[in-house]
Amino acid sequence: MKSRRALLATTGGTLFAAGAPAIARAQGAWPTRPVEIIVPYAAGGPTDRYARAFGGRLSEIWGQSVVVNSKPGGAAAIGAAAVANAAPDGHTLLLGSFGIVSNPLLLRNLPYDPKALAPLCCVSMNAGILYIHPSVPATNARELQAFGKANPGALKFGSSGIGSTPHIGAELFASRAGIEIVHIPYRGTAPAMTDLLAGHINAMVDSPTSIRYAREGRVRAIGVNDVRRNHLAPEVPTMREAGFDVVCRTFYGFFAPSGVPAELQQKIAADMRRVAQTEEIRQMFLEQGLDPIGNTPEEFRKFLDEESRFWAEVFRERNIRL
Repeated sequence: MKSRRALLATTGGTLFAAGAPAIARAQGAWPTRPVEIIVPYAAGGPTDRYARAFGGRLSEIWGQSVVVNSKPGGAAAIGAAAVANAAPDGHTLLLGSFGIVSNPLLLRNLPYDPKALAPLCCVSMNAGILYIHPSVPATNARELQAFGKANPGALKFGSSGIGSTPHIGAELFASRAGIEIVHIPYRGTAPAMTDLLAGHINAMVDSPTSIRYAREGRVRAIGVNDVRRNHLAPEVPTMREAGFDVVCRTFYGFFAPSGVPAELQQKIAADMRRVAQTEEIRQMFLEQGLDPIGNTPEEFRKFLDEESRFWAEVFRERNIRL
């Protein structure tokens, strides 16, 4: 099995299975009714937007309506459970994100069996950038480490919630840098960024799209939590360039109930790869600082297995729990 580093490097750019077969109708009548894509986050957020963009294209391929329904709550576990426990006929799908990896590590009473979700296709990935308030006397990751060591607990990191990628990205940096931080969870990244701009907190990991605040001088962009620089912020070095092995990426990927017949899973996944290759979808992701992907179920499963093992160790070391 590839190492996590190799998997991230492979999936960090556009990836489409070579020689993928042409899309064909699955044997038998499918779909026989509208297909539902469940999003385990609030309506109007990025996952919801991506689901609707894919839904429109998939509806054209499948000749049936594709309906997107938001089922937020429970750290994304409610929506995931709705799909894991759905009839295994391919008419109920999930567009999930990092909660698929973090929920089994965070929640003692997970309302579904993680094995009940079958990975179909990872459609995009991205990594956050570490931003700090200008009041922090640091202009790069090494200087931030020195400040953190000289002032234990002075760095107050905001995030969109416990176990979110902004949270664990901060914890991973703290671990690699050997410093103490204070984590302050918010109900979303927007209020956290508002408090960072106001100086109520002094650090957070956020999307590459927030680089506009750095260019306005309202925050400083310290480092990218990825294997390479982000195309929206090419001036910001990676954490690895600064000497810290910090790679923390989120993903957006489709899942089906694991009981869906393997042939149908492959058909749905192939259709999703076809949509992921369209210029419209690629541009949508690139404009948000994401890398378009579009891998196979087998590649997606390997990535998830590797991520789960890696983050289980980090969660234990940093005592990350709800």
